[in-house]
Amino acid sequence: MERLYLVLDSRDRPLCQAVLESSPTADMLQVRLLLEDGEELTVEGEVQLIGLDDRLPARRGMVKRRRGCHIVVQPTAELGAEARENLRVRTNFKSIILPVTGQWRGARAVQGYDLSCGGVAFHTMQPLAPGEVAELVLPVTDEPLLLHFRVLRTLPSDDPVPLYAARFVDLILDQDIAIRKAVFAIQVRAFYQH
Repeated sequence: MERLYLVLDSRDRPLCQAVLESSPTADMLQVRLLLEDGEELTVEGEVQLIGLDDRLPARRGMVKRRRGCHIVVQPTAELGAEARENLRVRTNFKSIILPVTGQWRGARAVQGYDLSCGGVAFHTMQPLAPGEVAELVLPVTDEPLLLHFRVLRTLPSDDPVPLYAARFVDLILDQDIAIRKAVFAIQVRAFYQH
């Protein structure tokens, strides 16, 4: 299985996805950048490498060499799990939520606001209570996922439709990886659109 990473610059901006071709614990990390044909990208100085899989350590390091789509990174620090958890992207999707512990029935429409590896924020007209558990159909992954979440709180918003923050609960590894892969892809797309 390929060791897929997201490469960020020193200001936490996503640059591209990459495959680690050396051991994750090597003194010098051999990284193959996943670039489209003809795509030009400057990757230099300090970078962060955030692994798609929890078993892959997140690292900060300095780019020492580049040849084509291959770079050599000298690790300078290991990053904690929060580096992966803090990857958050603005996103815009329409979906539904379904009750698990709430006092309501049927599906409710939601409008996605942002997505992270650990949770989601969305707008919905119907009120939700903090601590309530429900299910969300997440349409931005390769295949739509049905995920349990716990409502954390209402967020401030200029939109008249309430904005809720929620944390995913009871994720299995395949769901976690699918969410992370979607977050990575959305971040890279958003970077290139600006």
